[in-house]
Amino acid sequence: MGSEEESIALVSRERSAVQKRLAAGFGVNIFSRGVGTLIQVLSVPIFLKHWGAPLYGEWILLNSVPSYFALSDVGFGSTAGNEMTMLMAAGKQDEALEVFQSVLALTTVISAALCAVFLALVWFLPFQRWLHTYSISPHDTKLVILLLVLSTLLSMQETLYQAAFRCVAKYVYGTFLKSLILLGSFLAVSGTVLLGGSVLQTAEVYFGVNAVGTLLLWLALRREVPWLRFGFAHARWETLKRLLGPSLSFFAMPIGQAMNLTGILLVVGHVLGPVAVVVFSTARTVSRTAVQFMMMISNTIWPEMSIAVGAEDWELARSIHRRACQISTGVGVAIVAVMAAVGPWIWGHWTLHKVPTDTVLLDLMLLLVIFSSLWLTSITVLLATNRHQQITAIYLTVTSLTLAAAWPLSQHFGLRGAAVALIVCEMVLAATVLRTSLRFLGDNFGDFARSLFSVPKLKRTEVREEVA
Repeated sequence: MGSEEESIALVSRERSAVQKRLAAGFGVNIFSRGVGTLIQVLSVPIFLKHWGAPLYGEWILLNSVPSYFALSDVGFGSTAGNEMTMLMAAGKQDEALEVFQSVLALTTVISAALCAVFLALVWFLPFQRWLHTYSISPHDTKLVILLLVLSTLLSMQETLYQAAFRCVAKYVYGTFLKSLILLGSFLAVSGTVLLGGSVLQTAEVYFGVNAVGTLLLWLALRREVPWLRFGFAHARWETLKRLLGPSLSFFAMPIGQAMNLTGILLVVGHVLGPVAVVVFSTARTVSRTAVQFMMMISNTIWPEMSIAVGAEDWELARSIHRRACQISTGVGVAIVAVMAAVGPWIWGHWTLHKVPTDTVLLDLMLLLVIFSSLWLTSITVLLATNRHQQITAIYLTVTSLTLAAAWPLSQHFGLRGAAVALIVCEMVLAATVLRTSLRFLGDNFGDFARSLFSVPKLKRTEVREEVA
C-alpha cells in the first residue's frame, strides 16, 4: 500500500512540475514576443529620424542578404532539439550527446565553408549595383554585408545551444537568455544610431554584440549541462543520415508558409491589381491577431511534448495536446468575436480611411483563423517528435492547389473568392493534421472533441487510476 501511495505522490509531483514548466514557458514566450514587438515598433522611428528613409531603406536591403543564410542548417538544429529531448526523457544521455556533437560538427563545417566562400566572393560581387545602395560606399557595403552574414552564421550555433537547453527541461532559461541577447543587441544598435554612428559602425556593433551573446550562451550551456561536451569525438555520420529526412521537412515548412502568405498576394495582384493586394493584405493582417497567441502556445508545449513522447507517457502527451487545442481554439474564437465587432473600426483608423473596408472579406478571414487555431497547435505534436514528414508534403501540396484554385475564384468572385480558397485550404489542413496527431497519440476524435468543452481537473482518484 505504501508503494502505491509513493507512486501516486510521484506522478502527482511530475504533473505539477509539468504544469509549472508550461506556465513558465508561456511566460517566457510572452516576454520573448514582447521583446520582438518592442524592437519592431521602436526601430522604425529611431532609424528614420537619424538616418532618413533612403539610408534606412538601404540598411533593410543589406539585411536581406544574410536572411538566405539563416536556412543553411537545413533544419538540423530543430530536428536535433527534438531528438535530444526525447532521448533524455528515455534516459539515453550518451545518444543525446552523439546527436549534439554530430549536428555541432555539421553546423561548424557549413558555417566555416559558407564564411570562406562568401569572404572570397564578397569583394567581386557587385552588391552595390544589385541592391542600389548608393548612399553607402562600395567598400562599406561589402563590409556591412560580411558582418551581417557572420552574425547570421552565429545564429546556427545558437539554435543548437537552444536545443541543448531544451533537452534538459531548461527551455525557459535558454529562451530567456536569447531574448536578453536580442534586447541587448537592439539597445546597442539603437544607441549607435542615436549617437550618429554610420552604417558600418552599426554593423560592427551588431556583430560584436551577437558574438558576445553566442559566447555567453556557450558558457551558460557548459555550466548548466556539463555532460554535453563540446567536440566531435562522438559525432557520427549515421546519426546525420537518420536526421536528414525530418530536417529537410523542417526546411520545407518556411517554403510552404511563404507560398501561403505571399503566393496568394501575387495571385491577387496579377488578377485584381495592386489596390486589391492592399485591401486583401490589410484584412488578413487585422484578422491574424490570434495567430501570434497560437504560436506562443505552440512554442510553450513543444519541449513538453518531446519529453512526454520520449518517456512514452502517452496519457500526458494526450492531455497536453487536448488542453493546448482547447486554449488555442477558445482564445481564437474570443478574438475573432471581438475583431468581428471592432475590426472594421480598426481597419479604417489604421489605414487612415485610405483603404476601402470590406466587412464580408474581413469576416471570411476571421473564419479562416478559427480553422488555423486547430491545426497550428495540433501540428506541434508532429513537429516536436520529428513525425512531420508526411504532413509537410501534404502542406506543400494543399498550399499549391490553393493558389491554383484562387486564380479562377478571384476572377469570378474577386477578393472574397481568394479568401474562400484559403478557408478550404485551412479546413483540409485542420482535418488532416488533427487526424494524424490523434492517431499518433492513440487518441480518438470523440474524446478529443469533448475535451474542448470540458474543464480540466486533476483529482487524486484520477492519478490513482493512472498509476493502476
